[in-house]
Amino acid sequence: MLNIPVQSIVNEAPVVAIVRRPKVDPVRCIEHLFQTGIRLVEITMDTPGAAAIIKSLQSGVPANGLLGAGTVTDVALAEAAIAAGATFLVTPTLNLEVIRTARTQGVPIFPGAMSPTEIWNAAAAGADYVKVFPAGALGPGYFREIRGPFAHIPLMATGGVNLENARDFIRFGLDALGVGGALIPKSNDEFDRCGETAQRLLEIVREARAPRG
Repeated sequence: MLNIPVQSIVNEAPVVAIVRRPKVDPVRCIEHLFQTGIRLVEITMDTPGAAAIIKSLQSGVPANGLLGAGTVTDVALAEAAIAAGATFLVTPTLNLEVIRTARTQGVPIFPGAMSPTEIWNAAAAGADYVKVFPAGALGPGYFREIRGPFAHIPLMATGGVNLENARDFIRFGLDALGVGGALIPKSNDEFDRCGETAQRLLEIVREARAPRG
């Protein structure tokens, strides 16, 4: 069984970068994200060669970082990702078999959910964090409402999260944010800009989590 300190890493840098079929070299992209201060990166399993990319980067992940697999839609993908060395899994939907596979292997799991029932069932099945998707369509206010009955469930907002709304998501009760397009370069000329966005996003999240006087 693995012993992955996912909670302490999320507490330190609560942004999960989502690398999905990037237009730039995915290896360079992931390495760059870690260099900018991001500590959790997921490469989606619908990215060509995702498992091979995870395997090739094992020695390049920071000691306080995790490289996981996203869009894990079934047990076969979960097992392939874990075999390649993924240190957390993210799913787009609530798949109890994938959750069980992750728990059996000792790998943190962030299953996707939207409704209160799905969120509750994901947490009951053993989710480390429940990925609520699509967060942008639901809006930050959705989380303010569900935090009442679900105060104990760790939640991550994904889908439509950006620099403009990140602060509100955190203030309304989110533990982590999943961010894709804003952090991923679309060309080799955009690495610096995306690096600045990553650093600013981390600053916003940490400021929003700080106690207010």
